[in-house]
Amino acid sequence: MRGLKKCVELSTIKEGLRKDKQYFFTIHETDKTGEVRLKRYSYIYIDERVDIIVGAREDITEFSEKDVLTGGYNRRGFIRITERLLNEVPDRTKYAVLFFNVKNFKAVNELFGVESGDVVLQNIFRTLTYSKLSPVITARVESDHFVCLVENKNLDFEELTSVCDNKFVKDGKCMNLIIRCGIFYVEEKPMKISGMIDRAKLAKRYITDEYVQPYMVYDHSMQVAYIDKAKLAGELQEGIAKEQFRVYYQPVIDTKTGKIASAEALIRWIHPDKGFISPALFIPALEENGHISELDFYVLKKVWQFINDRCENNKFVVPISVNLSWMDFYDEIMMEKILKEIDRFRENGREHMARFEITETSYAAIKENRSGILESLRIKNAKILLDDFGSGFSSFGMLQDYDFDILKIDMSFIRKIGENPKTKSIVHSIIGMAHEIGIKTVAEGVETEEQVSFLRQSGCDYIQGYYYSKPLPEEEFVEFLEKADAE
Repeated sequence: MRGLKKCVELSTIKEGLRKDKQYFFTIHETDKTGEVRLKRYSYIYIDERVDIIVGAREDITEFSEKDVLTGGYNRRGFIRITERLLNEVPDRTKYAVLFFNVKNFKAVNELFGVESGDVVLQNIFRTLTYSKLSPVITARVESDHFVCLVENKNLDFEELTSVCDNKFVKDGKCMNLIIRCGIFYVEEKPMKISGMIDRAKLAKRYITDEYVQPYMVYDHSMQVAYIDKAKLAGELQEGIAKEQFRVYYQPVIDTKTGKIASAEALIRWIHPDKGFISPALFIPALEENGHISELDFYVLKKVWQFINDRCENNKFVVPISVNLSWMDFYDEIMMEKILKEIDRFRENGREHMARFEITETSYAAIKENRSGILESLRIKNAKILLDDFGSGFSSFGMLQDYDFDILKIDMSFIRKIGENPKTKSIVHSIIGMAHEIGIKTVAEGVETEEQVSFLRQSGCDYIQGYYYSKPLPEEEFVEFLEKADAE
């Protein structure tokens, strides 16, 4: 009320009119029903010579809640209307909130232009509004994100799958739009509408294959996992400072000789309270929070310290590869540190020990404007490995774009050797193709004698997997190296 009083003071109004010839402000007011409305107060001079000012109050709630692009509601409008509806109906649990996101929308703008992108958003809004889902309310809450309030009886999952399968065609070009949906069934207990939207959005993150099932229903375990991830990210600094993170080493074996040729560094988190924390949980959490580079550099320092210590004591050691996240390539400080560390390696003639693994996904993310960093690493004699080859959609195209030193065949292929007759032909072809363009190959996830025998016959250069060794803590890896050196 103090703020409102200041706004309507005559001196304040006159000062505003003196500057701009008009003066206005907006405030939120609660009406008799308890609903919050947006009111605009406007003032103009009728006759400035005799100080005659006229003022008006206008309810602009509806205008502030409209999305200019689609003509429907925006986030503010969706929240207000949905809240009013759910407060009035006898059973609020008969409704669900659906959150939609166009996964590849940025590509639409890049290929067809912003104006066409706007047309796509308008078409999606109409598709949702007039679908058989019969939403009570549809809104574009931001960018390419939409929400709907739907009655459960109309929530047909076949129809939902159909709605999520969208196409855009222009000038003979056709693009499949990947639309994903998170679903939150409204509960009896009081909850803010924004909380319902957030939960539906969270459910969307748990979709594993949008081509098979482009939707996911929220359950409370998702919220617990999300909170746990946030907590883990917050404990990163303490974990590094207290040496809770431990580097494990998995040997990579030369197929012809059966001896260790290199190793891969893998990080493990041994939490004092939670015990062993899976990398599948904490690595995505650190990527989401932008702290993954801190952990990657921590691993790098540990690995290179291990190599230096072995070399300085004239003990047997092999090159050890370190995994890099795509986010590392956008961290200028991180990359400068890595290049400086390689220079230190070079001073001691150990640059051949430096190896970096990047995944297909990482390379796809960095190739547009960061691939120069990869070349900087190679100029300093560091080896670049393409990890998980075959797990993505553009594997072979990547081999045209960049000269990788080593290709690591994804374990999903290796594990099917002996199960699927086509797999042997595919793996054999990958190895042959890699050799044709001067790239060595590593088979990941090798576990059986049959797999080893086939890979050896197919000319695969190196093997990594439990058949030879699981990832080893440093002390056990030292024993592995000592034994290999003695043979």
